Amino acid sequence: MQRPEGPFPVPEQRVGACAVTALTLVYSAPTPGVGSRYLDGPVAHERRVLAAVSMRDALTGAVRRSVGGTLLEAALSSLSLAGFADVRGAGYLAPLSRAAALGEPSERTLRGLGHDEILYFVRAFEATGDTGPLVSSLRVALGAGRDATLRDAMRFAAARDPLAREYARDYEIPRQLARPALLSAVSRSESARGALVHSYLEVLAEIPDLDVAARAGRREAEEVSRMAKGVLKAGGVRSRRGLQAIANLDGLLRADRRLAPTATEPVVLAAAFLVALEHGPEALGHRLPPATGGNKGR
Repeated sequence: MQRPEGPFPVPEQRVGACAVTALTLVYSAPTPGVGSRYLDGPVAHERRVLAAVSMRDALTGAVRRSVGGTLLEAALSSLSLAGFADVRGAGYLAPLSRAAALGEPSERTLRGLGHDEILYFVRAFEATGDTGPLVSSLRVALGAGRDATLRDAMRFAAARDPLAREYARDYEIPRQLARPALLSAVSRSESARGALVHSYLEVLAEIPDLDVAARAGRREAEEVSRMAKGVLKAGGVRSRRGLQAIANLDGLLRADRRLAPTATEPVVLAAAFLVALEHGPEALGHRLPPATGGNKGR
């Protein structure tokens, strides 16, 4: 049964089921340059999956907390259980979870991110040791008076930080690029694993990874995107030649950790969550009928 995001509230337990399904499958997919159940990256796969359980519990209660409160709860409980927290992954899913549970468009949830939310975000990121450009922008906003909102801070940081970009643009890339690619891939793939890798490659090919750009420069980020396009032209997950190209790309990206596209995985995570909300969490484990083009998501 199709269950679109808004205007109808999604039951809390279903929100949690969609979240843990998206998290577990995305963490397990062998995306080039990122850890998976096949080959650990900087964080062991088991720790990421354990963290997903804590994130599910926090996101299940998103309707009863602020977005920032949900993010902080997800970060602290994940650290307690797994010694690891995917604060950015939780940051992508927290507004979407609250919007789904309330039955409202995510744009309305994002517009409501006021000054009081900022401290929660700062505490969540600092708890995980993330003190990058986004946290700097949040600290500036925190000291700028109550007229400065979390949404303002995200807009200010949008050009440099992928999470801020999606908060500022209402998940433009997950909705308009990653979600359609994932729906199309799921309808033709034998597994969610292959569909998620394909969606990841589609996003990486079109959007230079901001984390790669920050670590290695814009030119290197564009080169990684060019290589992803080459993998897709070779057939991607749908051909033997494409699978070899994926393996080659994975080797190149792992050889230089500056090139790991760590800003791209959360985009696919958000898209997987949207698909699970729309079609049910079980949909990512089965093949969907081909998209007709009439349902574009919101």
